[in-house]
Amino acid sequence: METDDIRGGIAFAAAEAALAVRFNIPADALIPLLFSLQYGGDWSYASGSVTAISVVEKTTVYDEESRTGYSLEEIYLFMNPVPLHREGTVHRLEKCGGAPARLLVQRPYRVRLGADRVIRMTVHPLEREIRTEELDMTEMAFSGSAAYGIDHELEHLAGREIRGEELQVFRFG
Repeated sequence: METDDIRGGIAFAAAEAALAVRFNIPADALIPLLFSLQYGGDWSYASGSVTAISVVEKTTVYDEESRTGYSLEEIYLFMNPVPLHREGTVHRLEKCGGAPARLLVQRPYRVRLGADRVIRMTVHPLEREIRTEELDMTEMAFSGSAAYGIDHELEHLAGREIRGEELQVFRFG
């Protein structure tokens, strides 16, 4: 590793650590947000005093004329999340952590989630910028992939295993 790479890594880690001070929250409560940033996907965390989940929404902005674009990521961190409403049923394949294979599961199409606090991190790849702000709301609604992720992470916080049918229930046509 080069010296400049090490310096860059240290500066990035310091900026991540500063978020806990900036938002006056326990550093470990940021784990889902930082994991979503570093590794992608949705994450959850629970300790004695706090629960948190992160969910990622991606929006692709594409210019037909120049044939270029980018995917903007919005990562939401929900502190002490509470499911308020679930609607619909979607059958989908899903894999979790160290599970050996995907499972056929059922998830709600829409989820409304309440939380003590909501923090949004916006990652803009063209600007090479990460903006983080606390939102002035304690409820949000999601549909599609984000709703599936929220429901999945709420299962983890409830201490439940992700259950579903194994892929072998499918038949080749």
